[in-house]
Amino acid sequence: MITPVAQITSPQIVHYGKGAFQMIAPETARLGDRALIVTGRRLHNSDQIQSLVRDLNSLGVETFISESVTAEPTVDMVDELAGFAKATNANVVVAIGGGSVMDCAKAAAVMAVHEGLTEDYQLKRKELTKPPLGQVFAPTTAGTGSEASRVSVLTNVSAGVKRSIAHPLMTPDVVVLDPELTISCPTYLTTTTAMDAFSHAIESAVSTKANTYTRHMGLAAVEKLSVGLPRCQSDPEDIDGRLDCLLGAYFAGLAMQQGMGASHSLAPAICIFSGIRHSEAIAALLPHSIRLNMEQLPSVYDEVRRAMGTDDVAKRLEELCSSGGFACNLAAFGIKESDWPKVSEIMSRYASHRQTNPVEVTDEYARELFLRAVHD
Repeated sequence: MITPVAQITSPQIVHYGKGAFQMIAPETARLGDRALIVTGRRLHNSDQIQSLVRDLNSLGVETFISESVTAEPTVDMVDELAGFAKATNANVVVAIGGGSVMDCAKAAAVMAVHEGLTEDYQLKRKELTKPPLGQVFAPTTAGTGSEASRVSVLTNVSAGVKRSIAHPLMTPDVVVLDPELTISCPTYLTTTTAMDAFSHAIESAVSTKANTYTRHMGLAAVEKLSVGLPRCQSDPEDIDGRLDCLLGAYFAGLAMQQGMGASHSLAPAICIFSGIRHSEAIAALLPHSIRLNMEQLPSVYDEVRRAMGTDDVAKRLEELCSSGGFACNLAAFGIKESDWPKVSEIMSRYASHRQTNPVEVTDEYARELFLRAVHD
C-alpha cells in the first residue's frame, strides 16, 4: 500500500521544562520589536507578566498588553484584538494563557495583516493570503493544543456557529511549555482540559484519515496524559506530572491535523446551545462516543488501550473525570433529553469530524450519543 502525501505543520521551536518561561523574552526579541502580549485577567498584573515586560524592554522590545479575551473566543474578540495590534503597529504576538487566549491571539495575529472582518474568513467569504505577525505561545492549561496547531476555533454569535479559521502559516513560531505556568490551575479545570487533550489524542489516533505521524503523536499523547493527569490530581504542584500533561496536550495538538471524531462533531452544538465550556462538553461525550464506536468496531481502540495501560478506555476516562470532580454527563449542566431537537438543528450546520470518525456519524448516531451523555 502506498501512503498518500500528507502535509504536517508544527512550530519551529519548542522550549519545555521548568523555567522555560525565561525563553519568551529572547525569542520574542528575535521575531520583532513591538510585542502585543495577550493574556487573561488573572495573569495581567502577575509578577510573571511584569517580569516579562521588564525583560522585553531591556532587549529593546516595546510592549502592549491586552486582557480582552474572556471565556470562549469570538470573532468579535478577534476583531478587537487585531485592531489593537494594528493601532500599536505590533509585529509579534505573545500569548500566555489557556486555549481561548491562544485561539484569539492566533487569529488576531493573522487578521492584523488582512483587511475585513474575521467572520469574512471564518465563513469563507475571503481567503487568507499573507503570513501573520510573529507568534510566541505559552499555555497555562494543558488542553486545547492550540499552541501546536494552525487552527483557531471561534464562536460567531450573530451567525450562530462555532467554526475555525485555519492556514498552515498560522502555526505559532515558538512554543514555551513551562509546567510552573499550570500549577495554579484548579483540579477541576486541570481534569476537563486534559479530557479535551485526551479527545484530540484518541480521536486522532483512530481517525479515518490518520497517517503514521498523527497516529503516533496521538498515542504518545495518550501515554503522557495517562501518567500526568493522575499525578496532578493527587498533587497539583507535581512538576513532572504537569509537564507530562503539557507535552501530552502539545502532542495531541500535532496529532489532530487529520481530523477527529464524534465528540467533536457534537460538542460545538452543545456549547452554542448551553454555553458550557468546550472541554466540559467533550469530557461528557468522549467515553460514550468510544463505547458507541466499539459496538461496531470492537478492536478500534486496541492501540489506545495499550498506550493508556487499561483494558477499558471509556471506563478509565470516567474514573479520571470522577477523580477531578467532573460528573461526566450533560445533565449536570441542566441539559435535558427534550433539548435534542434544538441541539440537532445547530449541529446540522456542521460537517466537521463526521467523516473522520471510525463509525459513520448519522443523525441516529448523534442522537444516541447525546442521550447517553444526558442520562449516564
